[in-house]
Amino acid sequence: MSATKQRDAVARQAKTDLSAALHSACNIADPWFRAQALAHVLRYSEVQSQWIADQAAAAAEECSDTYRQCAVRAWEIAALAERSDCKAAVARLKRVLSKIGTVVPPSSRSEALSLLLHAAARIGLSAAQEVAEIIVSISNNDSHWRCQRATVGAIGVVQRLSSDVALALSERVSDVKLRAKCDKIRVEGGTSPRAFFW
Repeated sequence: MSATKQRDAVARQAKTDLSAALHSACNIADPWFRAQALAHVLRYSEVQSQWIADQAAAAAEECSDTYRQCAVRAWEIAALAERSDCKAAVARLKRVLSKIGTVVPPSSRSEALSLLLHAAARIGLSAAQEVAEIIVSISNNDSHWRCQRATVGAIGVVQRLSSDVALALSERVSDVKLRAKCDKIRVEGGTSPRAFFW
């Protein structure tokens, strides 16, 4: 069975048999999918939450590059936020953000931050704004299409949380054409954060 299918099996199992889901998640060889699977278990578990979160973080650290190490932490952070453990989610987000500058090139950094933003949106406006500000800053210094896409997406997500903050972020975008795209997504009402769990 592929690592993707193993993760999906854990995602289904986590809602009905947490013990079996945890065992299956720990046995996924690929660290990216193990981290995601453990996050699914964390999302639905009522016990051992700190241990499971630590295991997800440890799996992330085993990933082959800093992009993966940072990006996959979004699942763990989202799981904590959805469990209403926002204090732990914020602490873990801050740890990832302290490392995000090591992700190269900037376009990959923007991609990782986009995932983290969707997780941060579950924590609240302040966390989402912190991530979105970094994304905007990157696009102001790098015109790569992935950086620009991340900026439009970030402002779209923040719009759902605060139109005032989304406007302020859009006004900080230095590229006129990109700012127009950001304003368009704001006027359209923004975008919902992605789902991490199903």
